Amino acid sequence: APTADAAMERSVREGRAHVAYQSSLLHEDGSDEEQFTGRAIEGQGPRTPRVRSVALFAVGATIGGILLLARHPASQDFSRNADLVSLAAQHCHTAVEGETCYIDVRWAMDEGMVGHPEWYETVCPFVKPTSEFEQFQACIYKINHTKCALPCNPASALNQSQVEIHMEAGVVIDEEHPCHIAEKGDDCYASVIDAMTNGILEHAEKYPGLTSTSTFEEFQVALFNDPASTCCPRPCECHTAGEGDTCWEHVIWAQQKGIPDKPDWYAGLSNDSRFEAVQAFLYKSGKGTCSLPCAAVDLSQIEAAEAANTKALRGGAGDDAAAEALAEALQKIGSEEEDTLGKAGGRKEDEQAEEEEEEGECAAAVPGTTCYKDIVYGMGDGIRKNAAWYPELNKFSTFEDFQTVIHHKNMPGHTCPKPCACRTAELGEECYEKVTWVLREGIPAHPDWYKGLNAKSRFQEVQARLMEDNKTTCKMPCTAPNWTSPSLFCFSVFRSEGYEVDLVKAQVDQGAGIFSCDEFVVLSDKELPITKQVRTLKIPPSDKVGISKDGTAANTLIFMKAWGVLWQDARWQAHDWVIKADPDAVVLVERLRSHLKPHTGKNVYMKNCQKYFGPGWPMMFGSLEALSTQALDTYYKGADRCRSDLEWQAWGEDLFMGRCLDMLGASSEFDGTLIGDNVCKGANCGDGVSAVYHPFKSAETWFQCYRQATEQVPT
Repeated sequence: APTADAAMERSVREGRAHVAYQSSLLHEDGSDEEQFTGRAIEGQGPRTPRVRSVALFAVGATIGGILLLARHPASQDFSRNADLVSLAAQHCHTAVEGETCYIDVRWAMDEGMVGHPEWYETVCPFVKPTSEFEQFQACIYKINHTKCALPCNPASALNQSQVEIHMEAGVVIDEEHPCHIAEKGDDCYASVIDAMTNGILEHAEKYPGLTSTSTFEEFQVALFNDPASTCCPRPCECHTAGEGDTCWEHVIWAQQKGIPDKPDWYAGLSNDSRFEAVQAFLYKSGKGTCSLPCAAVDLSQIEAAEAANTKALRGGAGDDAAAEALAEALQKIGSEEEDTLGKAGGRKEDEQAEEEEEEGECAAAVPGTTCYKDIVYGMGDGIRKNAAWYPELNKFSTFEDFQTVIHHKNMPGHTCPKPCACRTAELGEECYEKVTWVLREGIPAHPDWYKGLNAKSRFQEVQARLMEDNKTTCKMPCTAPNWTSPSLFCFSVFRSEGYEVDLVKAQVDQGAGIFSCDEFVVLSDKELPITKQVRTLKIPPSDKVGISKDGTAANTLIFMKAWGVLWQDARWQAHDWVIKADPDAVVLVERLRSHLKPHTGKNVYMKNCQKYFGPGWPMMFGSLEALSTQALDTYYKGADRCRSDLEWQAWGEDLFMGRCLDMLGASSEFDGTLIGDNVCKGANCGDGVSAVYHPFKSAETWFQCYRQATEQVPT
């Protein structure tokens, strides 16, 4: 029985998958029966489209019947399991040799795609010359269901996510957009206010269950669920503290004492800040004493706006006058003019002193203050020149780590408040995945839901926004470190076995090479903890690497997947340049910036080797690949085309990337002094010019070159 039940569940899952698959294929225009589905049409033009209604109905009815049976309680009886499994198998069939469909599929694979690839580009973009049998059968099924049945394993023919398109970097789980309570300035905010003042009165049927006394968030929910409205995200759960709540006491103390006495501790607030604004600040401080407050919209202000609108209309004023009166009343909504300092009532001095001590436990360093400047110095020259001043810290320590050290030293003229608790999400954590999803897919899909954020927003900015959503595990992120211009996002790919592991660890320990870039990541065939702060991203497995036509590794597929993993990580978007460097390349980051600065902001990649003269030279050597973020975005948008149109199988990955970018329209610049590479024209670590030297395959030789180039040992 357990085996039969498992088979039944599997069949139901397969049935649902095929329903989704069929829907993804058939939602398009029904006029896509073209000429390229079998031998009979060789040499002919397009066929006349046929009506497929009967076939579609039959397939849909069969699948629907299967799922209906699967949901019926009686289907769980063991006596019916076999019939259900049989039914589930009936709606798909992978063709076998001897069948007409098999002959058609083989013709499409061996002749149709080879002779006329353009026939397949529009209707079956998922089919490539290297596609599997089931993918071609899925294409023929899509075009003419009377030719072929739905194949039973058309996984690669499903509508692909961008991650899969970018070389099968991994599976993306369907995410839900994070919640957000609309704020003044958001399109959603204006829509909610309009619904509360006008919509509920003029079109109450659009807001079932709501009244003129419903909350801001309840109206936002209604707009979020309205298919005709796309401007409002799902609002977050919220609670504005009331008298008797612990949070209420903290907010009142901050308004009466904290903000007036320590304004630097309350960035963005003033003595006139509303109660909700202060509560939101305390919520985001990460102390855990306050929850997210609801929108600061006062019902009396809404009623005043309604009255102003009604009065203007009844007075015979035109639409302009009514709108002007309404706008004047609404200007007060969301503003911070309400004085809340008198809400506390009488409080004893000792209670206030206790509150002051508690509230003063943590505060952020404010830009422009001595504290902030001392922290920035410590994270740069301080830790590099005087590491003993910052015990147990290193280049990868957070802004708040340095603030803690300065706070404890308490030197005259150089003091800092204790920083608030923070944690920037790390690789492998749920919050990390959520932040990268928002950067990668959430913002492009609904930019109006992410006011103030865009694809180039810093990771910490997005995480701070996700704090609002209690469905995530996101905490208050630590302060984002300062970046140098042009900013560099660097990465290396290395094998989990062999000399490269120790070489990478040595660079991490010294904060040298790519680990001096503004942000970095390392990729490998396994997930490895390089150090406490550095872990690898895993590249999906590939076939064994061969030898390219020029005698180097034919590693293009591996790096296609590596670039796909990088796309999924999404942090690269915030930078000016993305740098891929070999582990055995000695990278001098500041020199690299100076080489790249003249080309920043362009859709460009850097060619760096003129080993020979003639076609194909100069080229981009793989020891260092420098792509502007605009060029990398160009690659991601056209990567699938490069993979299908270029004969890359015998190429090294650097040749593929250069040819791909050329084909997609990115420009290139040649800098013959960018690298010193023994595989190109030689490496002289003391030339004082090159930004990269290669190859140095042991930690000893790597740092010998580094010292010669910089005339100092990294600390």
